[in-house]
Amino acid sequence: MKKVTLLFFITALLANNTYAQREWKNWNGIAVQVPVVKKLDFQLGHTRAYNLTDKYRNEFNQTSFQLRYDYSRSWDFSTGFQIIKPVISPESRQRFFIRAAHTTRIFDKKLNWTNSLRLEQNSSNERRFRQRVMLTTRLATRKRLDFLNLTPSVMYTMVYNIGGSPIRYYDANSILIDTDTPDGFHRGRFTANLNSKINDYLRLNFYFMAQTEFNLLSSATNKMNVYDPVRRRTLRPFDNFNVIGANLNISLDELF
Repeated sequence: MKKVTLLFFITALLANNTYAQREWKNWNGIAVQVPVVKKLDFQLGHTRAYNLTDKYRNEFNQTSFQLRYDYSRSWDFSTGFQIIKPVISPESRQRFFIRAAHTTRIFDKKLNWTNSLRLEQNSSNERRFRQRVMLTTRLATRKRLDFLNLTPSVMYTMVYNIGGSPIRYYDANSILIDTDTPDGFHRGRFTANLNSKINDYLRLNFYFMAQTEFNLLSSATNKMNVYDPVRRRTLRPFDNFNVIGANLNISLDELF
């Protein structure tokens, strides 16, 4: 178990050094989890996001509603709805999602390995994409550590964008060759977590997340971060940043 903990901290340190030159943000949230029936929980959450690089400016606030069904020890399913309110915009964005996750025990049952698939449908005012497919893999210690009742974990998410506002694509001679949406794998997120079980009702999670955007296996007319010679600016520039944050989870399972 000590080797697993050491590996977690080394991974987080390397990630911090790799992404140190980016813009830094702070996301903090709170969630309340209430049992509905056996194996089915309802969760209400709220997150506030701030930009540490820009005088701790509030960027957006998000409220989420989720139902989660623990089908078995290996499988769980969830669905939910999110409302994202950017501070600089008068209109909110809405997001509906469904998610399936499978967990298995590895390394002599010392680690839980979870792989999940999440499908999203976003409102029409989300101009970067309309649908998203998110593939996530996560490694976490199966048992909590004696120190602060911690569960360390690391995970990586790949995001496939579909739809959104189209982009004009030009050739080397500044001739318009196509207008299309930048569908494809354009975002990855690495996250390192430390989750502490304070008591039967409270869990506190501290995390570091690094977002990197790219053009992976994209055709010439499905890329982001492309230059528009007519407007003389880059269209859909890559949005790379780091996040440090904390989430407080209140579980009411023990009350029912």
